Parts: sequence; structure tokens; C-alpha cells
Amino acid sequence: MRYQELGRTGLYVSRLCFGALTIGPLQRNLAPAEGSAVLLRALELGVNFVDTAEMYDTYEHIRLALERFPARDQVVVATKSYAFTREGMLQSLERAQQGLGQERIPVFLLHEQESSHTLRGHWPALEVLLEAKKAGVVQAVGISTHYVQAVMAATAVPEIDVISPLINMTGIGIQGGSREDMLAAIAKAAQAGKGIYAMKPLGGGHLLGNWAQALDYLLEMEDIHSIAVGMKSIAEVEHNVAFFQGRRDLPRPEASTRRLHIDDWCTGCGACVAACPNGTLELRGGKAAITMEGQCVYCGYCGASCPEFAIKVI
Repeated sequence: MRYQELGRTGLYVSRLCFGALTIGPLQRNLAPAEGSAVLLRALELGVNFVDTAEMYDTYEHIRLALERFPARDQVVVATKSYAFTREGMLQSLERAQQGLGQERIPVFLLHEQESSHTLRGHWPALEVLLEAKKAGVVQAVGISTHYVQAVMAATAVPEIDVISPLINMTGIGIQGGSREDMLAAIAKAAQAGKGIYAMKPLGGGHLLGNWAQALDYLLEMEDIHSIAVGMKSIAEVEHNVAFFQGRRDLPRPEASTRRLHIDDWCTGCGACVAACPNGTLELRGGKAAITMEGQCVYCGYCGASCPEFAIKVI
């Protein structure tokens, strides 16, 4: 497994990052014991970078895997929070420490930033993370985003260490510009010393038919230090690790059928529409409806926002 410094953070991470969204309740919904076994296998094979978020509800999965892994101190866990107030981020930081069983959080990001405006609006939460970094509780701080403008805004902030942007071969899911716009923003961020780890390299599953090409597309980019890939089984872990270690004779993984399902009891509150980072939902006839299914990256954020549990990725 190849390792690379995440920008100038002093953290050396595997090129393959374990995306923990897939094992949690927003997607595969594996029990913590089962999900931890999948992650543990990745750790055993040399993956030392794990991406999660407060809303993914996978802290217990990760904690159980770390408890069983002898070299747990070498594992870099990145988490994210939607908190935008000082009090909210203090609570998120404490939940991460308790949930992960770690006093020190290697990477903590503001979740889903959109522009310089949202970054300014979330500045009180960022200040908490910067204070935590100074105290040694957090090692690196940053943002995750689907938006070109947010990458550019974060690049201009010296205190931000890490950016996790959405980027893939076809540009599916990128907001506020084209794939080329996002690549240009990433290049500037990397030149400024930001750590870059890509999300949605397979476009939420849309690019599984071109799995090898999609991953190689990002692996060839020096500006991208790690690539977060969602994995839900030990077989998937072993397959992806072999590919990242140089195997190119592997069969294409079987494409699993995924879709966004909206139940009849949807009340049309609009929470899912507001939560969707890609604008693929709208209210139609008093209920949520999918407008651009081809642009859905199956992140599950809509389901997490629904008070009636009426929308989910299946």
C-alpha cells in the first residue's frame, strides 16, 4: 500500500481511504459488529485512513475495529460535522471523542460547505476546531464539499489544512462548475499545501461499469493524496486493496442495483430537498420527488434529514 502525506499535516495516509458511509444506517446498515469486521480487514491490509461523519452514525463500528487492531495509533480517522455554532461544534467534538474512543481526533472537517458565505457562517464552529488543534485534541482541520466555490474559499484560508472535494471521471455530483473547474480548484489547493482526499470516485455507484478507469483516473493525479471508497464487505475491501496495490487483472465488481425510494407516507415537509447537496429532489404534488436521478450520488443525506423516515437509498 502506498502512503502519502496529507498536505502539510504531518499525517501519512494510505492512497485508499475507507469510506465508512456505506456500512452505516444511511446505506448498507450493517450492525456495528459486522461493519467493524469489514473495516478491520481493511486495516489489516494496510489501509490506515478512515472517513466518517457524525451523521453517518458509524462511530461505534470504527471504535470496535480500532479496539481489535494492534496498531490503532497509526490509524488516521477523519470525521465531519454540520455544526455551525460554537456550542454545536463543542458537542460534536465530544461525541466524536466518546464515540470513537479517541481523545485525539486526527482530522475534523466542517461538513458540506458550499462557498465563502457558508464558510463565514460556520466560522464559530471552525474556531472551536482551531482551538482544539492548538490544544492537541485535533491534528488537522478542514472542510468537505461538492462545490467548486468551497474548494476555492478554503484554499484562501490559511488555517484550513484539509479539503475533501467531490471529484470523479465524469464529474457527476459536482456543483457550481464543471469537472475541469473542480480540477483547477483542487490543483490550486494542493499547491497551497492543503491535504486533498477525494470523495465519490465512483459517482455513488454510477461508474461501477468503468470501475478500473474511474479509480485510475484519480490515482494518476499527484494533487490527490487519498481516495475515499465506500466498502461494505470484506470481499470489496480485498478487491479494492489489491487494485490500489497495483493489480490490474481483477474482474469488474458486480454492480449492485441502487435507487432512491420515497414512501407513500411522505408529508412533503421539504427537509430532504433542503438536505440534498446535488439538487436532485423537489416537492411535487405535496410530496418529495426525484427530478434528476442520474445526478443522485446516493449519499443518503436526504434520508438522514427526513423526520418521517420516508426516503432512503435501497
